[in-house]
Amino acid sequence: MELFNSASNKNITFVRPPFFIITGLSGIANIKHYYVFLFIVYIVSVIGNSFVMAVIVLDRNLRTPKYIAVFNLAFVDLLGNTALVPKLLDIFLFNRPYIRYNDCMTYLFFCYTCLSMQSFNLAVLAYDRLVAISYPLHYQLL
Repeated sequence: MELFNSASNKNITFVRPPFFIITGLSGIANIKHYYVFLFIVYIVSVIGNSFVMAVIVLDRNLRTPKYIAVFNLAFVDLLGNTALVPKLLDIFLFNRPYIRYNDCMTYLFFCYTCLSMQSFNLAVLAYDRLVAISYPLHYQLL
């Protein structure tokens, strides 16, 4: 992609690589066993977060702001794990160390977005607990 910057009278060329080579943890013996363990942890995380979300949706008593924040935290955790773990397993377990540039940027976007959303949800939950501790009699009114 060629652009002409009229302010400095210079041509600017943007170069992006077609793909990245991911080396990862290639020097560890029996590394595939660790990735099988990661897959098991991923499955447990998906089942656990789905269970928490289902309980909050199905029980009408849990439709309070605190549990909505817990639901959001479980949803973001599920989304973040789903953005991260399957690609890691594809790269290292099936020995496909290449990732296209566009896929890598999409992968990074979802990972950082999920981490930011998770931090924000934890801050909201911390503030909710602060209000509940500081003003225990007024908490139900807020």
